[in-house]
Amino acid sequence: METNQLLGLLGLLLGATGGLFGLWWGRKKAAENRGLDERYTSITTKALANAWKITLVALYIHFIFVIFGMELAAIEVVGTLLMIHLTGWAISTVYYNFKL
Repeated sequence: METNQLLGLLGLLLGATGGLFGLWWGRKKAAENRGLDERYTSITTKALANAWKITLVALYIHFIFVIFGMELAAIEVVGTLLMIHLTGWAISTVYYNFKL
């Protein structure tokens, strides 16, 4: 493997590890402050459902691109859908935090 490949793999592993640690640490601190209540559960459920709806729309747009003849590599599609899903989840969470 080349250096760039090793650095990319290291970045993926460190990113996943950091994300999981942040999730664990945030939930631990929220539990200490009684932040994991019904409101949190409602916001999380609604935000995730909304993110999947956004992802479904993006998936249909990708299908339309393919029908019109655009050639897309699998990694491009998966990466784009992942970014759209995570962004939709984050924006939906912020929206429902202010709305509820």
